Amino acid sequence: MSDSSLRDDGPEAHRPLRVLVADKNGHFRETVRRVLTRLGRCVASGEASTIAEVIAEVTRSRIDLVLLDVEMVTSDRLAELKRLATRLPDLKVAVLLSDDTPEYRQAVLVHGGHFSVAKAHLEEQLPPVLNSVLARTATSLA
Repeated sequence: MSDSSLRDDGPEAHRPLRVLVADKNGHFRETVRRVLTRLGRCVASGEASTIAEVIAEVTRSRIDLVLLDVEMVTSDRLAELKRLATRLPDLKVAVLLSDDTPEYRQAVLVHGGHFSVAKAHLEEQLPPVLNSVLARTATSLA
């Protein structure tokens, strides 16, 4: 299995991973959708350009993972992430980072994000995140 492939481990593994793409930039959302399609095993179940749209979508839809641009939330970005994690504890969140530093990645984890993905390295860093969420989803449904 290459780093860019997604696992296919049994019958439940055939259910596509439902991903919400949340970014202010419509062109970047489209880029993420194309990457998800190319990787397979995922379906972009929705898009959001504000945190209010994210909350509305995840409360009415069965979303497995939110790809959340840290730049789109309120001025206190990490506090907003913590509020989202508190409100929806089963939801997995991968924060899309423009500024990818070890300190920022650690802060994302501390404030309720499950994963960090550098926007500049989306195609390399997204597959391991998707595999992790697929594994957790299959385990929780077993």
